[in-house]
Amino acid sequence: MKKTINEKLGQLFFVGLQGYTLSEQTKKLLKTIQPAGIIFFEHNIKNKNQIKNLIKEINKIIEVKLFIAVDQEGGSVERLRNVCTSTPSPWGLSKLGLKELLAAQKIIVDELLELGFNMNFVPVLDINSNPANPIIGTRSLGNHPAIVAKYSSKIIEMYLKQKMIPVGKHFPGHGDLSVDSHLSLPVLNKSKSELANFELIPFKEAIKSKIPALMAGHIQVPAYEKEKIRPSSLSKNILMNLLRKELGFKGLIITDELNMKGITKNYDLNTAAHEAIISGADMILFNWNEKDTLKTYEYLTNKVKKDPFLQKRINESYERVLALKKKYLIKKIKRKINTKLNRKISHDLAERTVHWIKRDLFYIPVKKTDPIEIIYPISPKLREEDLLKICSCLGIRNKTLVPYKINPDPEEIGYILKKSNSKKRKILITYDAKCRTGQRALINQLLNKSSDLCMISAGLENDIEVAPKIRYFISAYAPNYISLLSAVRKLMQ
Repeated sequence: MKKTINEKLGQLFFVGLQGYTLSEQTKKLLKTIQPAGIIFFEHNIKNKNQIKNLIKEINKIIEVKLFIAVDQEGGSVERLRNVCTSTPSPWGLSKLGLKELLAAQKIIVDELLELGFNMNFVPVLDINSNPANPIIGTRSLGNHPAIVAKYSSKIIEMYLKQKMIPVGKHFPGHGDLSVDSHLSLPVLNKSKSELANFELIPFKEAIKSKIPALMAGHIQVPAYEKEKIRPSSLSKNILMNLLRKELGFKGLIITDELNMKGITKNYDLNTAAHEAIISGADMILFNWNEKDTLKTYEYLTNKVKKDPFLQKRINESYERVLALKKKYLIKKIKRKINTKLNRKISHDLAERTVHWIKRDLFYIPVKKTDPIEIIYPISPKLREEDLLKICSCLGIRNKTLVPYKINPDPEEIGYILKKSNSKKRKILITYDAKCRTGQRALINQLLNKSSDLCMISAGLENDIEVAPKIRYFISAYAPNYISLLSAVRKLMQ
């Protein structure tokens, strides 16, 4: 049966949902839009049975097979952290080698397929060349284009072999920026030649490796787009001229989430969605604000009636979406998961990834019976529940957890110093302190008070550079459970 233009438009929508179950509002959204893809966020994830049941309920409403996607990168980005095996960061694993990196990604792929997912937003193709980058960090495979290109191409190859759809991100490259596009619009101010010889190299390699989809980032690139508020995700010059024509990419172009402030500071959601489609995006990604998503769909259904070019673009993208679905969503891939074995493999990988960077001869290992103070940054990625679980696992009973804002002000630092007990062994967890002045101040003031301070970096190893006087420094490379468990255990050895 021939599809109407509105039905085709739905196949350009990648949507987030609210909650663990389908409310009447959610059912209305799905029935009305009939989207091509669903992205799961952490608030959609409770346990294995709940995930499988939610996917089953969604599929009852949807007429065309869905992309069921998630961000499960390993390390700092694990939407399924309470359900799936936690793995070390791509950055840390890449330092061990390709074999170890692929072992972790294979665990992720198998466990996602077992749950019913068929798409994962990996690999990260950004080159983390800027230590002050607040959003990429250890999500990257490295700080050199050749490393990122080589390792990401092998990840893509493995995903395709396992029938899991990889989505490379964030075109044309978010690694050398100091602004988070969740919060504002970053500007990548490089010449075309500089971009070609650095940022674009992993994307070129991914295209050679036949990656089926790429995510366009909300990054302003003056070398290709003269309009100062227009990000790559809404730019014809970048999506059509650079990515399609120059680089020869024939797969799906998916925008990063349109609700991010890198977009909404300059565009309303309706305009952004329209601009993305006419500029060359095949799919537009939305967060869990269902009312806004539905409003945007209704806006576009009205607009398309009077806009032949928008109709043309919808038809083009619709055919591209369907072609990818026919290729990869033929049948459900079943996996038998040995969770115990996966956890052992991941544990062994973490033990090899996490390591001492600085330890002098006078170090005395932390004992289970020692009174310990763990000072840690408040972050959705680094949780108190994980630290409590780690202490329990290692038999540490006499502990005090002292949280601090990820970029503490002088007043908070003063409060922490005053509250701190001089008789307790101090473990300070940092998270990319190089790009946070408050963390740097906290580190150095704690060092002045306690020369035997033990420091664990939950992000990049560069944190040691802001504390040259530190005597004991471990790099965990990730703020997740498996990495911090290994780091605290090393303090006890």
